[in-house]
Amino acid sequence: VKAVILTAGEGARLGSWTSNRPKGMIPLGNRPILDHLVRGLVSAGITEINMVVGYARNSVMSYFGDGSSFGGKINYCFQDKPTGTLDAMKIGMSDIEDEFIIVPGDNYVSASSFLSMKNYDGEALLSGQAERWSKWGEIEIRKGNPTITFDNPDAYGRIHFTGIMKLKRQTAEKMLLSSGRHIGESLQEIASQTSFEVLKAEYWHNIVYPWDLISGNRMALRDNLLFRSAKIEKNVVIKGEVSIGKGTVIRSGSYILGPVSIGEGCDIGPNSVIGSAVSIGNNVIVGPFSEIVDSVVMSNCDLGSYTSLKGSVLGSGVSFGSHSIAIPSTRNIMYFDKEFSVSDRGAMIGDDCIIGSRATLQGGSILLSGATIGEGEFYNADFQGDNI
Repeated sequence: VKAVILTAGEGARLGSWTSNRPKGMIPLGNRPILDHLVRGLVSAGITEINMVVGYARNSVMSYFGDGSSFGGKINYCFQDKPTGTLDAMKIGMSDIEDEFIIVPGDNYVSASSFLSMKNYDGEALLSGQAERWSKWGEIEIRKGNPTITFDNPDAYGRIHFTGIMKLKRQTAEKMLLSSGRHIGESLQEIASQTSFEVLKAEYWHNIVYPWDLISGNRMALRDNLLFRSAKIEKNVVIKGEVSIGKGTVIRSGSYILGPVSIGEGCDIGPNSVIGSAVSIGNNVIVGPFSEIVDSVVMSNCDLGSYTSLKGSVLGSGVSFGSHSIAIPSTRNIMYFDKEFSVSDRGAMIGDDCIIGSRATLQGGSILLSGATIGEGEFYNADFQGDNI
């Protein structure tokens, strides 16, 4: 069986982190979302992959190459315009004659789920528990058959469609004849014409909004690739599953509690606390006496001394001044003209932002790429990209 990965879209709701990369190349657990998917497919014995690329395609193609370094074979298919997931599926299945597995490139899912899909003899939809509505729809069983609905966008803890499914070509062709532009819509129309089994993912997370990156990172760290190639000074304490890349220095008095993944060429501490549930990219400086908990810090960031980050996301190239903090809170925020309840989240900071010294960022604050927060400022706005 082959796989078709859909990763041509930009991911507009994550625009502060996708100006130079498609959503699938955002790191979770210090590896791109697509990296987790490709490795999961290959580990299940699904080695032939058609990857549908479009926006910022070169970043994907240069990372994966022909797939051989991942144990698979990747063929690239091109979707030049954002014409929807159904059209992306059509492009990706063009050379497939029998059954295949569709995989959206912005989901984090357990590798065991792909093995279940591969081994099931028939067509299947992969379901997952979700804290909130999934853009792929909710699965309901009607008269013994599953169907996709979009009737309850405020549903919590329900069984949702992950967008991952095993299809026969003839079923996919029926979907292409539907009136919708997207996979979930087309499944609604053909539900009565075919029979799907519903399989359950061991764990799954739908990455749509900035705060999804925090819980997605926690999940991805379950599959942390463990290695340590760092220089570790005296009186450093490391507990749990911790990966540290080559050329990184962990300075004396620092405490690291896994799961944690730290990239290459970083300089941490002295006397800093990292973890748990933290991913730090490559070439990151974390100043003395800093604390980072439950956060994603992407590559090339510079964090001053006495930094405090909890439940936060820092995009690539962020400068975070000394004595600055991001405080988690639970509150309602406005994002793309829609109100959301955000729980236990700090600040969501886009690529190349500059945060001055002694700044305080209230939980739920969202900064577009390139924003600047002045020294000593208190910031609690929802969705900003201007200089403050």
